This record gives sequence, C-alpha cells and structure tokens, in this order.
Amino acid sequence: MMLPVLVLSLAWFDAKPSVYRAEAARLTTAMIQTFYDSKKTIWKPLVTSSESVGRQGYTFWSSLLAWQAIIEAAKVDAKRWKPDVDKYFDTLEQYFDKHGHAYCAWTYFPGNDDQFYDDNTWAVIACMEAYAITGEPRFEARGAEIFNGFVRGGWDNSDNPGGLRWGTKAGLQDRSDRTVSATAPGALAALLLAPTGDRAGYEAWAKRALDWIRTKLSAGNGLIYDGFRAPNFSRMPTIWTYNTGVPIRAALEYARQAKDESYRKWAIAMGDACVDRTQSPMFDGSVADLSKRYWYDSTFFIHYLVDGMRELTRATGDQKYVNEARREANYVKNQLRDEDGLYLRNMRLWMIDAKRLAAYQRLTSQSTPTLLPDASERSMEPTDMTKPVGQRPIVKTLLANAGAARMFWLLSH
Repeated sequence: MMLPVLVLSLAWFDAKPSVYRAEAARLTTAMIQTFYDSKKTIWKPLVTSSESVGRQGYTFWSSLLAWQAIIEAAKVDAKRWKPDVDKYFDTLEQYFDKHGHAYCAWTYFPGNDDQFYDDNTWAVIACMEAYAITGEPRFEARGAEIFNGFVRGGWDNSDNPGGLRWGTKAGLQDRSDRTVSATAPGALAALLLAPTGDRAGYEAWAKRALDWIRTKLSAGNGLIYDGFRAPNFSRMPTIWTYNTGVPIRAALEYARQAKDESYRKWAIAMGDACVDRTQSPMFDGSVADLSKRYWYDSTFFIHYLVDGMRELTRATGDQKYVNEARREANYVKNQLRDEDGLYLRNMRLWMIDAKRLAAYQRLTSQSTPTLLPDASERSMEPTDMTKPVGQRPIVKTLLANAGAARMFWLLSH
C-alpha cells in the first residue's frame, strides 16, 4: 500500500503547471459545491467553525479569499472562470457599508462598525485584479472607493508607531494594533491603483508604507515581524508567512514602477530568508532534519508567500523561489488533502489529529512533538464546545480550501 503514496509524492515533487492547474480546477469546483449557497447567495459552513457566524455564513475574509481564488482561476482559464468573477463579487455586496466605503467583517447592518483594514486592502487588490481581467469599470471604481474613502483614513501619521491600523471596531483594543497584514497589502493596493489615477500620489503612499515596514519591522534575518500591539505599541514577535510574502510582491511592484533597484534588492533578501530552512519561525522548527522542514503556519496564509515567491522568480529569473513555493504546494497536496478531496488548515501536522500526527512521525522519523490539537480545525457547534478540543469533530473550512485553491492557481501560470 505504500507504493502509490510514494509515486504520488514523487510526481508532485516535479509537478509542472498543468498538474497544479488540474488540482486547482478540481478544488475550486469542490469549494463552490461544498460551501456556496446559491439560493441565499452566501458562502456557508457545513457546521459552525472559527471562520463563520454560526451556520449563517462565513465572515468577509473567507468569502473574499474564495473570490480571489476564482479571480486567479480566470487568469489561467478565462473561458471557464471569467464569467464567475462577476457572480462572486456580487455575493460580497451584502458585506459592504456604502457610507463607510468599506467591507464589514460580517454582513452589513446599520451600526456595524467592525471593519478591518487588512480585509479592505485585499479587497482593493482583488478588485484591481478583477478589473485587469474583465475591463469592467465597476471593479476599478470600487477599489478606488475603498482605498480613498477608507484605507487612507487608517494611516497613523504620528509615526509613533505609524503604519496602518488593523481595524475600526470601538472598544476592542486589538483593532488599534498597527500591522503588516494591513500595511503591506495597502502598499500593493496603492501600486495597482497607480496606473488608473494619481500615479505620483499612489506611489508615494506605497513608498511610505514599505519604508515603515522595512525600517520598523525587519527582523534582521530578512523576515518581517507582524506589527505593533496597542496600547503601548510593543513589537509583536510573531512572524507569519504573509508578513514577508506580501512585502516581497509589493516591493517588486514598487521597484518596477519607480525604477528603484533598492526595493528589488530588499525583495531578494526577503525571498532568500524564505528558502532558508534554518529560519524558525518561517519553517517548522520542531523538525530536526532540515530537508523535512516546511513553512509552518496555514494554507490561508502561505498562498500570500507563494504569490511573492512566484513574482520574485519572474523578476530575477532565479528558480529557487518558485521551486520552494512548489515544494510547499506539494506538501499541502500530499499531507493536507483529506479523503473527501477537501483541505485542512494547518501546515503543522501535529496540530491537527492523530492521523496527521502519524504522518508527521513517518515524515520526520520523530516521536515529538505530541498531538496538540488546534481548535480552529474543529467544530464549534454549541454541542461540541463542551468537549475537550481533541474530541471535537474535524471540520473543513472555506478559508483553508480557498487558500489552497489560490495557491494552486498561482503555480499554474
């Protein structure tokens, strides 16, 4: 029984774009069939999870990422997927606050002030990519509306610490955090808007954001910290994969538009850190054998880094960046795809369940760490919340599958 698994693993290690494209198409179709309620026109969970509001529907980020996967699909196979770009954009309208010029974390209702700057900067990026594919003015108009009507207002002009805040909801201290998750896609959003309007102004905004990240949140090893935590604005020590992945793509885009080689060199330094398996976090430091180490967080984060690494290979011609992205995608396919064809969330197999722990032990030849089940992989139905985390049922989520689908599409072209 081991031979087919070995053959599958080897095939995926040398996978070509057509292989990723086939899996991307299959998974995107399965994602829609599993999670999209066409009657209520909303992305909905099978059971309550960490990403949903009960069984009513998914939050905006998950729904946006599903749309981003479909946008990426349309770049590869326009005939099949381009018509869906409009449809699943319209699904997001129920989250939009017309007066606040921003998407809410949950569906809009009068008084809903829970909006995130990272959600909305990514919405701008998605709108501009949809505009590039379709040429439909409404996508460019929405992107400009969000950026100029909402995102600009989140910038901390004090420079103490500066940057873009995380969210808006009153009374929640963490919404005042200044984060790379908002600031880096904010820079990229400005650069994608630049050709459509005030190029000099958008480029200046992006430069300020990138310089803030580089000067205040560089870890010294090429990687990027997560941000500053309110109210004292101490630096957060966490390094997620997207913290470095998004600045890579944004720095490359700024270097291209502004013809500033220093930002390209910075992107290369970040990319070099992301292929250095001694870096932990970035890779799972619990694995002793460096050849068996993989990026350490989740499918809904690593696609941002795959995006950056793919662009870095395009900019430099150095295949090592996209090769690492492919290596990580192969790992996701071989280790996180379940029997039903859907994907789990966590790159650290020892945080999922006993079956994935056993796979981790076979892969690494280690007996540690032991199982440390992550609640976000499990049901959050009220009847399950009384049980220990490890006894709650595993659930499949939109965020995990949309992230994996977008990753596979990125590697398809």
